[in-house]
Amino acid sequence: MKITSIKANQEQNTVTDPNRPVIKLSQSQLDINDPALRVVFEDLQGNILKGHGRSHSLHLFLQFTASSDRNREWVAKIAPRLTSTLEQHQTSLDYKHSGKEHLFTGLMLSCSGYQALGIEDQKIPDDKAFRAGMKDIEFRYDTGPGGAHKRTVNPLNDNPKNWEAPFQENIDALVVLAYGGENLEAKKSEDYLNEALEKIQAEIAGIATILSIQKGYALRNNNGRIIEHFGFVDGISNPVFFKSDFQRWEEKEGTELYDPSAPFGLIAVNDPGGQSAANSFGSYFVYRKMQQNIKGFSDQTKQFTSLLSNAVERDIDPELAGAFVFGRFKNGTLVTTNSREITKSLSNNFNYDTDTEGLGCPFQSHIRKTNPRGDTHRKNSVPMPSERSHRIARRGISYGSKDLSPASEWTDAGLLFLSCQSDIEQQFLVMQCAWSDNPNFINEGTGTDPITGGQNAGLDKEVKKWELQIDGKKVSIDFKYKDLVKIRGGEYFFAPSISFCKKLNINHS
Repeated sequence: MKITSIKANQEQNTVTDPNRPVIKLSQSQLDINDPALRVVFEDLQGNILKGHGRSHSLHLFLQFTASSDRNREWVAKIAPRLTSTLEQHQTSLDYKHSGKEHLFTGLMLSCSGYQALGIEDQKIPDDKAFRAGMKDIEFRYDTGPGGAHKRTVNPLNDNPKNWEAPFQENIDALVVLAYGGENLEAKKSEDYLNEALEKIQAEIAGIATILSIQKGYALRNNNGRIIEHFGFVDGISNPVFFKSDFQRWEEKEGTELYDPSAPFGLIAVNDPGGQSAANSFGSYFVYRKMQQNIKGFSDQTKQFTSLLSNAVERDIDPELAGAFVFGRFKNGTLVTTNSREITKSLSNNFNYDTDTEGLGCPFQSHIRKTNPRGDTHRKNSVPMPSERSHRIARRGISYGSKDLSPASEWTDAGLLFLSCQSDIEQQFLVMQCAWSDNPNFINEGTGTDPITGGQNAGLDKEVKKWELQIDGKKVSIDFKYKDLVKIRGGEYFFAPSISFCKKLNINHS
């Protein structure tokens, strides 16, 4: 299967009336092979409904420097090379059947990027966080109610002055290039990506400046599973949008306790500048470069392990201590009140109905803070559909050193965090600000998320109390994890429809 044949196939079987809606935002378990949805999947960029699946990537942050006419011409020029949702699926099948690699190309624009293209205001996506931009520390967001709270400070608690210099600049666009399967030699992937990079550099000469190039890769454990730099399997609880992915979860471990599916509207919004008012969609992306303190996490976990061991008068496995912090063991399985050692329990088909006191998976653990799985319903009577509407789809990738046991703190390693959603305030900002950063979520005095909570704000200055049950014994441990993640930069983007990009050379607005 060749890229040209895939592109040619995408020109066929489109609906006769492009303004006749073929999909509802409430639809879930989508069928990628449904002919009626083809017009949507051809126009929607990849890496939205499902991660691009490549093992290596380059993130190019651009600042437009030319006239709006020339800027639009370049976007229109790259548009045919953008990977659609349908093409992403087809190239994935090709890779599985023949082993052939395919380049993924994606494009996102910031609000300033739209303005640099000369787009009329009514055709610029209207999410208020997107419009304000991540560097705006004055804008006020409302991330309540339901146990959440109204922010009175910069919603991300960052000081952009501490970001890396390129991220302090005005970022107009983000180009994502990704290539290579799990078994492809890293250098071959990097060489191929560098060729693609050189092509873009030649195209944008005199049009845009590349402010930064961030190199990402899929970090894997000995079992080939994708992990982050603290060593934990990553991406397990991401919402799924395709019927085939839902069925895989059903077959793997069941879905009766936790439904991983999500409606199309969780991540998709109508693109005001797309070709079709009814069938052109895009998604808002949050980008954050997150540096991880790997040695700091290891050293603090040793301290926590010692306190736990003294409390229960036996040697506690450091893996168990770390699992209390994340809410999972490194292999992805849930930590529970029965977790004397690493277990083989379910990794996604669970809720907290049998752990309402947070004695197994602590309330402040990373996964419980960021996906409470019914806690807001039990505590604050928040309807479950409302709680689930705050989910995001994470599309991040690791960067930097692969050394998971560094001799010093704050090595050049971490996560290039990417998430897509349809409402930045009510999804990402609720998760980050109202849940992760909030020391009083879900209960008064719970503390902030030890991994991603309150990185720079000092919101949770008091020592945390961990209420746990080990060997059937309830223990209370005073210990606070701190300084595990630094934000090195970021921005809010919108991934427009491919049709929006293609028509820029003929339509100035």
